[in-house]
Amino acid sequence: MLESAHSYLKAAELLDAQHLPHVAQVNAAIGMEILLKSFISLPDQNPGTSGEKYTLDPAALAKAHQQLLSIGKTNRKSPDRHDLLTLFHAVPDQIRCSLALDSQEDCFERYCDVFTNSRYPYESDSAKFSDSILMMLIKTTSSPVRLLCL
Repeated sequence: MLESAHSYLKAAELLDAQHLPHVAQVNAAIGMEILLKSFISLPDQNPGTSGEKYTLDPAALAKAHQQLLSIGKTNRKSPDRHDLLTLFHAVPDQIRCSLALDSQEDCFERYCDVFTNSRYPYESDSAKFSDSILMMLIKTTSSPVRLLCL
């Protein structure tokens, strides 16, 4: 999962360098989504092998969704598997703290639905902004994680 997240980051950087910031931001958002999901995923096929496959921990996702409902930060009836804020809250506190993600909650809230609401810029309800915040955030978050995995 970390390799996939890193690949989307690299794609975002290349797209940004080609003056395609909107497309870069969507790629950075999916990269961040995968990175966050890597902390709340459970092996479900081929455990312990290079072909290991994962599924999201439904309990972690449901708990995060309930927490957001209780503080009024979502009005969705069920957890959104693409919502960066929900995924952020599903990551265990200890991991968020060790990666210094807790200080970035506002960013996850602002960009919570970039992937789902920015993919199609020609739609009237598509987000009309783009910047490189998610690229910087995924880069700083994934660096210590990648080092731990080496």
